[in-house]
Amino acid sequence: MKNAGLENDASVIHISKLQQLPPSENGLIPLSFSSFNEKTQTPVPCIKQLIHNDTVTTDIDSTSVLVDNVKTANIDVDINAGDDPQGSVSRFDKYKKWIKWCIYVLLILGYFVYFGLALAWNFRQAIPVLVMTCLAVVVVAKRLGYRLYTRNSSSALFLRVSETKAAFSKVAAKFSDFLEKRPVKITCYVITVGAMLAYVVVKNYQNLDDLKPALGLFVIVFFSWLISYDRYKVKWRPVIWGLAMQMVLGLVVLRTAVGANVFSFLGHQIEIFLSYVNAGVLFVFGDRYEDFYFAFKLMPTIIFMSSVISVAYYLGAMQWVIHGISTVMSYTMGTTAAESTSTAACIFLGQPEASLTIKPFLHLMTRSELFAILTAGFASVTADVFSLFVNYGMSSSDIITAVLMSAPAGIAVSKLICPETEVTLTGSHKQIRATENTKAQNVIDAAITGAQDAVGIIVAVLATIIAFLSIFAFLNAVVSYLGSLVNIQGLTIDGIIAYPLMPVVYLMGVPWYDCRAVGEIVGLKTFVNELVGYQRLSEMVKAGEILSKRSEIVAMYALCGFSNPTSVGVALGGLSAMVPEKRMELAKIILMTWLAGCLACFMTASWAGLLYVEDLSTSVMNKTVSTP
Repeated sequence: MKNAGLENDASVIHISKLQQLPPSENGLIPLSFSSFNEKTQTPVPCIKQLIHNDTVTTDIDSTSVLVDNVKTANIDVDINAGDDPQGSVSRFDKYKKWIKWCIYVLLILGYFVYFGLALAWNFRQAIPVLVMTCLAVVVVAKRLGYRLYTRNSSSALFLRVSETKAAFSKVAAKFSDFLEKRPVKITCYVITVGAMLAYVVVKNYQNLDDLKPALGLFVIVFFSWLISYDRYKVKWRPVIWGLAMQMVLGLVVLRTAVGANVFSFLGHQIEIFLSYVNAGVLFVFGDRYEDFYFAFKLMPTIIFMSSVISVAYYLGAMQWVIHGISTVMSYTMGTTAAESTSTAACIFLGQPEASLTIKPFLHLMTRSELFAILTAGFASVTADVFSLFVNYGMSSSDIITAVLMSAPAGIAVSKLICPETEVTLTGSHKQIRATENTKAQNVIDAAITGAQDAVGIIVAVLATIIAFLSIFAFLNAVVSYLGSLVNIQGLTIDGIIAYPLMPVVYLMGVPWYDCRAVGEIVGLKTFVNELVGYQRLSEMVKAGEILSKRSEIVAMYALCGFSNPTSVGVALGGLSAMVPEKRMELAKIILMTWLAGCLACFMTASWAGLLYVEDLSTSVMNKTVSTP
């Protein structure tokens, strides 16, 4: 006997005389039946009104009953009441669950035996395995604990935990209300900003020239406030917290040896991971792939990373990471669950792909929320394009840091330019997590889907670069011709763009003698493409045109974002397709979000220029190079 466990006040309905019909399209076996009411011991003539077509479906694996659109009492199905040719459940079905668990236990025990031997014999090389195993154990323990907690809802432990959570929620609510009081908020903001300024001044007072990026941060914040849609309704919580989170990340990576070593280790592991794309490249294109390096080496890297990310989404790992980051941002910066989730997703995905994580909520989002998710997309880069920057010779640890720092920067700048003035209707984190799914059927399907999805990205990247570089070359020729008419030789657009950007990069911490070169690079990124900017940066570093290491670091951080004309069209077209009723509103704010993305990248670069220490960076680099 199987019980479906559906609760209602109706009488128990027994379903018997089952007759197996041909399987339906979804693989479930429909069963015809007759029924009676146990309470009155009479047939149920109205069963046709309750159950469509007099059918009930049962899953072959679990034999659990599903009655469409019906909430009835305990529905008992007598499997043996009908014309069952076997008359009994097979021995394999009876012990299938135990066999499955035995296999799981043996596999887990075998893995931990291997894990222990690996740590005992090659501990240094087994560090990545140790980290991944610890993460897996934490995730599994959390899920098992949650299941035990929810299943024992009547136990004393459950009641105690529930009471503790309720008491903690009350205390947290009172504390939150206390922090929302205007005098308390102002005091907290003054203390936070004062602490940041005090640290910066104390650490750089011996060389006041190093304080230029602090002035640059002030200029970016003031300019963002100046162009705001509603300057007097700006909520400073996301702005202050955004700056504080950037400072903490910058301090950990750029001012502490431990943080620098950890991110350098992570970056080194990523570089090793990305090198495995060479196996596929060599097999498909042969040994002479370097003759077409961009198309045959860099583009396959996008396929590799897209496939890996798709598998991570199928396994649930990517959702777990995104949810963790978005939760931290939501509770600290006060942003809504939807915009926090999309911003966190932008660290790994681009726009409009990141917005798919919150697609059911897009039509409910306010203008400020839409502004925030667009800005986050322009201020960050995706994991697959990140790999291209590494292939250009950029430091992987610095690229990781720039991507992480730009997430809170995007929120801070967006809330300055477009503050929230409406009532938000987006869902909670729990609702958003319930909408996250993947269409892949298994790991292999996920890997194939990710690889196929990358084809469109590659075509878009190649087409964009060919088009923009061709147009740019033509315009450069026109400008050069016009300059030659008045005896100005070598006049180019990138050279012209560099001059107005020189004071901007100077305030980011670039020495004046490198400002023209860095200004040209930032101009290429802003008005053409970040890939062109990184390529030009790599060429200038190799040619010795950029003299200071600080200038190289600042340029690297400033370029790490999708704020360019191509991304404007991609983001607008993608989001408009997902939420057509918001198309006009998106079109009105798209250029301002592009500017906000540029400012967020400049803010990240200013923190890099303020906190960068050349001696620490050199020592970490030497240690990384010497590591076998």
